[in-house]
Amino acid sequence: MLLTFPLLLTLSQPPAADVTKVVVYPDRAQVTREARIACGPRAVANFAGITPSADPASFRARTNLGAIEGLRTEVRTRDQVFAPDVKAIDVDVRRLRGETAALENRALRAGEQATLAGRLLEVARGLVGREMNDATPNAAAWTVAFETALATRLKANAAVVDVQSRRRDLDRKLAELYAKRSRLATAATRREHFAEVLVSCAAGRSATVELTYMVGGAGWRPSYEARADEKGGTVDLATFATITQSTGEPWTKTRVTLSTAVPRENATPPDVRRLNIWAEERKATKKVLVRRDEFRDRAEASGKDDAVSGDTQMQVAAQGLSVQLTVPERADIAGNGTPARLFVARTKMKARFALRSIPKLMPFVFRVADLSNAAPFPLLAGPIDAFRHGALMARYQLPRVPQGGRFHLTFGLEESIRMKRVTVEELRRDEGLFKSNRRFRYVYRFDVASFSKSEAEVELSEHIPVSELDDVKVGIDTEVTTAGYEHRADDGIVTWRLKMGAGEKRSVTLAFIVDVPSSFDSGRL
Repeated sequence: MLLTFPLLLTLSQPPAADVTKVVVYPDRAQVTREARIACGPRAVANFAGITPSADPASFRARTNLGAIEGLRTEVRTRDQVFAPDVKAIDVDVRRLRGETAALENRALRAGEQATLAGRLLEVARGLVGREMNDATPNAAAWTVAFETALATRLKANAAVVDVQSRRRDLDRKLAELYAKRSRLATAATRREHFAEVLVSCAAGRSATVELTYMVGGAGWRPSYEARADEKGGTVDLATFATITQSTGEPWTKTRVTLSTAVPRENATPPDVRRLNIWAEERKATKKVLVRRDEFRDRAEASGKDDAVSGDTQMQVAAQGLSVQLTVPERADIAGNGTPARLFVARTKMKARFALRSIPKLMPFVFRVADLSNAAPFPLLAGPIDAFRHGALMARYQLPRVPQGGRFHLTFGLEESIRMKRVTVEELRRDEGLFKSNRRFRYVYRFDVASFSKSEAEVELSEHIPVSELDDVKVGIDTEVTTAGYEHRADDGIVTWRLKMGAGEKRSVTLAFIVDVPSSFDSGRL
């Protein structure tokens, strides 16, 4: 248990305590500062300028030599930090004010000189007026008088222009100094944490003291770049992290570690409560047949041979349900909320490329890749840019993919193949003994046209209903449906793999029937 001690007053400059390591979570960050001190029985490591967003209860200290005897923190205003800057600004302001006063005196002298020039001009005019009546006027004296008056006026005007120019420059500098002093005065009222760590270690050696604390106003989000290599059958997936922090303290040349854990989420397991069964009497109602659409999301394991190569520079540490990723290079992250995009890792994964189309949802053919997450960490949900042949083909959202989980990527539309879905028949009629059943018949045709100069295989998929009732039967009409399809009974997906030649056109037909008892209300089918 750490002991608190009175705050030590030191006149020496505290050692530098820079931010050296940061663990960034999606909603906060753990910051580590480091300082080196000379060992002694009561050596003190000072940590100043800690952001006010730091959690006071999260301060922890450790040292590589000796033992931590105590940790003391307090909240200070920043007036002492900015006092030297304010004093320097005041000196500059006094100097500029002195220069302004000197300019004002110069402006007064220039005004007096301009007045003198006017008087000299009046004297010259009087001299000329008197000598005009003389038989032999002195023209040279006239010239000297007028030139003297003109030179005096020009000199006064030049002095006035120079004073005005220098005055504008001094006013601008004074305004900048006043604005800077105002900002410093505002910043001086802000609070910050100050920490002192008392260390006991053998004299004559130097110790490294680390101070860690949690801060808010920080987080990261992932983004990805996927580059397809269809000849090699691989996808190069690059993972990036965009970090934003508004703590006010910059992270310069800092070792950054990214964590997928979210501390604010409640990790308390739920309580199991008593489950009761009861019954209530209801009148008999008619069964209504409705369509139910359900999205299934499941993680699938993959084989160990799905990975081709990975980024060996990246360090991954498991943290139970989360992982920590260490960014390979040190990073500079500003504390004013400016986003910083950092490279995290690059993993090359084996992929199966295919041309896939679901005309019912979208009548286009997409180039997709099926692959497994071979990265040594889960892929968090984030935007992904898909590149093919060096060009950006698509930008979309990648869902969360667990480590080893299967997922697929799309690399844009395949314009050389056109797809069209045509409704041939949607018919309902009554059948069976005494018309006990209603039969629904659906027939669709898919027209595929290839304008490519090479052969291609297109996966065409359509779904048919999956019955969850024993009384409702769904079946494919094999006499009408084009052969060569694959039917997955669990989700009702019917898929053809069509090998299209260059310039070839083909049509595929799907027909299925749904038998429903007449006692059912099938109006919503």
